[in-house]
Amino acid sequence: MPNERLISADSHVNPPKDLWTRCAPAKLRDRAPRVESTPQGDFWIVDSQLSGAIGLDASAGRKPEEFRPSGLTYKDMRPGSYDPKARLADMDLDGVDAEVLYFGGPVTQYAKDAELRMFVVRTYNDWMVELSRAAPGRLVGLAHIPLLDLKEGMTELERVAKLGLKGFHVDPFPDERGAKPLYDPDYEPFWSLVAESGLPISFHIVGPRSQNVAATFMNPTPGVKETFIAIAPISICEVVSTLVFTGILERHPTLDFVLVECGIGWIPYFVERMDQTFNKHRFWTKSTIKEKPSAYWYRQGHATFIQDLAGVAERHRAGLRNIMWSTDYPHSDSTWPKSRDALAEHFRDVPAEDRRLIAGENAARLYHLH
Repeated sequence: MPNERLISADSHVNPPKDLWTRCAPAKLRDRAPRVESTPQGDFWIVDSQLSGAIGLDASAGRKPEEFRPSGLTYKDMRPGSYDPKARLADMDLDGVDAEVLYFGGPVTQYAKDAELRMFVVRTYNDWMVELSRAAPGRLVGLAHIPLLDLKEGMTELERVAKLGLKGFHVDPFPDERGAKPLYDPDYEPFWSLVAESGLPISFHIVGPRSQNVAATFMNPTPGVKETFIAIAPISICEVVSTLVFTGILERHPTLDFVLVECGIGWIPYFVERMDQTFNKHRFWTKSTIKEKPSAYWYRQGHATFIQDLAGVAERHRAGLRNIMWSTDYPHSDSTWPKSRDALAEHFRDVPAEDRRLIAGENAARLYHLH
């Protein structure tokens, strides 16, 4: 394909094994996240609890026949998962100019103890700053902001904004983890702070609501795992609807949000569905928003895709300036190391200006990477 500037709007990291243990205060040393090696592979342990296995999150470059949810070790993982020099080498091999970096490891698995929870989050966010400074403009680390305690989360958001990070992500369904739902009025100071910060807020797919992920991947029934994987991206539409219909986007017109790893092919239908809902039901529901839902999406929404031929074909309905390509390196869905070939398939008969926007310019504008 032509040499468009490629910016992956959704890539990931797997933190170094000693990220938390090397700096843990004495009273948290035995509870801090660490990796334990077993005959079944490497596992993250947090506060004596199993947090996650190394598997699909470290499978870039492997054949689909080799994928497995666990059983891998850090030795099996590409060093580009955690080492900036190795990461840049893998990006060069893939023809990718820059990557927006999302979470890996146990940072999103909240500890009940506030002191441990914030040690895990702050240490991770500081590492994102380190990665970003290792290759400014190429490695774009995003912070993670916990919502379990809103004051706690707001304090951390203020801190990372001062450190120069270009965005952050939050749990799309915080009420599933013991926090309040996003529509709760108590979030209003948080939304104001997000808008004031100028940082895009991202919602990465985590799976359908009320789904026990660990139990799902242990379920031996044929098709259960594939069902989970197939429908996980579509569940993010709840976040869009909540932001639109509860008036969050109307009250905060400068707030930019990103739906991550959810694809874009469903967006034209859902935007139309929201408009239809508004047109037919706003009177009896006492709707408080003043514009059609589609107006808020096109003004403030963004979404990333890895491989989505239908979405690119309907790019104008999805929003030509709202959609962003990604590699998802080093996860199992990644197109690495043949991302240019994968994108070229999407760009058949797509004009050069459209290609430029989708491949990197939209991400560059959102994250100020010019």
